[in-house]
Amino acid sequence: MGLKNLSHMVGDENKQETRIVRWFYHSIPFVLLFLFWEMLARVIHNSFILPPFSLVAAGVFSPSLAHHFGSTLAFSLLGLLIISAVGLPLGMLMHRSKKAEWVINPFFWFLLFAVGIGAAGITPGLIVWFGISELTILLKSILVPVLVVAMISGHGAKLTAVRVGFLLCWSSRIGGAMFGISNTGIGSQLLMCYNLHNMEMVYAIMLIMGFTGLFVDRVLKYAGTLVKEKYGR
Repeated sequence: MGLKNLSHMVGDENKQETRIVRWFYHSIPFVLLFLFWEMLARVIHNSFILPPFSLVAAGVFSPSLAHHFGSTLAFSLLGLLIISAVGLPLGMLMHRSKKAEWVINPFFWFLLFAVGIGAAGITPGLIVWFGISELTILLKSILVPVLVVAMISGHGAKLTAVRVGFLLCWSSRIGGAMFGISNTGIGSQLLMCYNLHNMEMVYAIMLIMGFTGLFVDRVLKYAGTLVKEKYGR
């Protein structure tokens, strides 16, 4: 028993060291990017083109963005839940049945090209059908992602499908707000700050978008790995 406990302790310590080393390597490109950004901004000395990173970082914690950030994240996660509930079963069906793949695969590719990969092509139609509303943005953020999730998971890559699905939901939600469909959300604030020439906040919002997407992606990857280890699928 003593040897077992000792081996478990050594294993845990090794995992902890590996995790720290991994995070160290993860941080290297970010540190280099932000240092280069700060130095380049000081050289250019034009805050409209490139404000210093130190000023942009302060804007990330602006209380005025909290509500818009929460709204965008909540609707993106709702979209992810919907596309996972619909897209994954369809993908699993295609993965298990060749006949189902023959029926579904070409039709889904047709829909992807018809509505446009960026979903910009379908937005005017959605506005005609449902008006300028939150429902329009929600539909815009799930119609293409659900097809993509089904297609990717149809090749057996369910975790990748979910991660790409969130990326599409997140970007579609932000893009929908930038169309002027909604006054709430990170996208609307990004457009407003750009129109006001407030480039510090524009870059701050872009940082929020990037780090939030990265964080959720890491959580999804971690959860998917745990599920795979526990259930072997």
